[in-house]
Amino acid sequence: MELTRRERQMLVEIEKGLMRRDRALARRFGALGAVESRLGPQRFACQVSLLEIVVVLVVAVMAVILPVLVILGA
Repeated sequence: MELTRRERQMLVEIEKGLMRRDRALARRFGALGAVESRLGPQRFACQVSLLEIVVVLVVAVMAVILPVLVILGA
């Protein structure tokens, strides 16, 4: 879920305030920013392969169909 513009602005203001008060924290934020610029904005995004999506869909369909077949067969 994406943050609203207001929520993003509030987080920026909180970050700036913390960085002014704590230089060690400011250095850690700087290190995270370097990682972000290198890896892009989706560095924590879940990487899912097409095979994983297909397997999950097949299992979900089977989980729905099998109980119905068992009930109808009984």
